[in-house]
Amino acid sequence: MRIYNPLGIDIFELVLFLVEYAPYIIGVLSILSFLVFQQGLSATGSSKAAHYSKTIYIALVVPALIVTLPTTVVLASWQDAYVRGYQIFKYPSLRAKLEHYIETGDDDLTDILESDKYAPTFGLYEANYLMQDLLRHTLFHTNDHNEDNIDEGYNKGNDWFRATLGKSMMYTSGLYPTGDETLEEAQDYKIDYVADAIELKPGMSVLDIGCGWSYLANRFTEKHGANVTGISLSKEQVAYARELNKNNDATIHLQDAMKLRERSDLPEEGFDRITSLEMAEHVGIRRYQEFLGLVHGMLKDDGVFYFQVAGLRRAWRFEDLVWGLFMGEHVFPGADASCPLGWVSTQLERAGFEVQRVHNMGSHYSRTLAHWLENWHQNRQYIEGKYGAVSYRRWEVFLAWSVRAARQGSSTLFMLTLTKAGQEERRIKSQAHLVPKNVPKFGSFW
Repeated sequence: MRIYNPLGIDIFELVLFLVEYAPYIIGVLSILSFLVFQQGLSATGSSKAAHYSKTIYIALVVPALIVTLPTTVVLASWQDAYVRGYQIFKYPSLRAKLEHYIETGDDDLTDILESDKYAPTFGLYEANYLMQDLLRHTLFHTNDHNEDNIDEGYNKGNDWFRATLGKSMMYTSGLYPTGDETLEEAQDYKIDYVADAIELKPGMSVLDIGCGWSYLANRFTEKHGANVTGISLSKEQVAYARELNKNNDATIHLQDAMKLRERSDLPEEGFDRITSLEMAEHVGIRRYQEFLGLVHGMLKDDGVFYFQVAGLRRAWRFEDLVWGLFMGEHVFPGADASCPLGWVSTQLERAGFEVQRVHNMGSHYSRTLAHWLENWHQNRQYIEGKYGAVSYRRWEVFLAWSVRAARQGSSTLFMLTLTKAGQEERRIKSQAHLVPKNVPKFGSFW
């Protein structure tokens, strides 16, 4: 990006900063504009005109950034593709080729993704999404935005997700300790891993934020004896979850996580354990601290927080961003808080948590997605008959492209075990429990 970014500024880092602090930046610029304008009212002649010009310049800072940053990324992506040897004037962009496949079914999807013929450059698809939707959600990210995004993200129909996720209906990564596990075995192993990470004991109270179709809540309740409260903003998920758990003591609420404090039926003393698996991406960059502060306040001082997030690699490439924009537009609208591990851990520490353990399991997510893709292919006739061939292929692209993204590191999975900072006894307990085990022994050096 040297031609169009001569100062060597990391655009990704700049965007994160601008989004996180957008209200303050806009507030400061508004105050400056007002003060300069007020000075201009008492000025005369050329001085008056100069003050008004300064007011206009200050007011244009944010619009200029909104236009300049995407333009820079577009130009830099084309430069990067040219340097990497893509024949950018012979073949369409990767996104354009995929959109053609979605509409027509022409060509082979694996060849499109893996042949390296189609450059991951920014074009009209990305620019339209950036200007029409992403900026609105990212800069403001209100509760109304969260509710608006639910239908596209999670209320497609439980049969749609059953055709993808299989009988467990777990919309998060599984874990494959041997590599030979079925999807259901990988999901069970993941849930039991979480239970071990938080030292779950019978009778403990657990809050699962973003419980989905509640398989984790179900297994925590029936296999581990916990008292689980799950929340989701999806009506279809909640209806399914309540049916799944009708014969146990799990409680499922239709609830916006950002409004949890408004409930009066949650334990005043807080929860022993809190889990949130791949939900916080929907909170948004701007409201991440608000969300983590809410979690911190609802966790007992001796509690443990398990936090699983789908993130991005810090040393990003343009395909990472092109894939991410496709996902935001068609799969997870409003999920703009998929960020690198450094940013996530900084946010957690700023909110008063201490990281006790973290794993990067992106390749396991790739395996999970590959299983989901197999399920989707097996259910092709049913999905096309009910939802249409274009809808089938768009979801197929999401799954196949995500298999690649998670495999190569464009997207990855962070699994964090956390306690409250300053809780000495709790950190000692957690570190004693989480100490690496089963390390091969090769005898003493001494």
